[in-house]
Amino acid sequence: MNALNDIILPAFYSFIASIAFGIQFNIRFRHIIAAAVGGVISQVIFSAAELGGSSEALCYFLAACAISVYSEFLAKRLHVPVNMYLVVAIIPLVPGKMIYQAMITLVNGDTQGFAEQCTATFAAAGAIAMGVFAVSSIVRVFRVVINKKGI
Repeated sequence: MNALNDIILPAFYSFIASIAFGIQFNIRFRHIIAAAVGGVISQVIFSAAELGGSSEALCYFLAACAISVYSEFLAKRLHVPVNMYLVVAIIPLVPGKMIYQAMITLVNGDTQGFAEQCTATFAAAGAIAMGVFAVSSIVRVFRVVINKKGI
């Protein structure tokens, strides 16, 4: 295992990409670094789960859950919308390479390979969505319970 190539460099690239997307989404400078740290967290969790031998869909799910918790925490603490951190932090997880590979297999006429690539891409996208959905739902339930109890 080469930690530099497997974890550190992808995390650094995720940080830079997250900053770029934060600028593109017109996020204030004081929030961009925190949002970019979310991108680093997503990449580190994904890489660690991948090195641990987890399936690709599980890696995406765990990373999405981690950044959702991070985004919910920061949003509550700093009184800003969750999406400000979540959208920027999720950018490194977008399965763009998988979509590209699916299109290449389709252009080359490999329909079986295309079907396999599409299945893997949809599984990754679904895992990201389910990770965000699961954490968001749990947080909402806790907020309703706390508000009803008056805590």
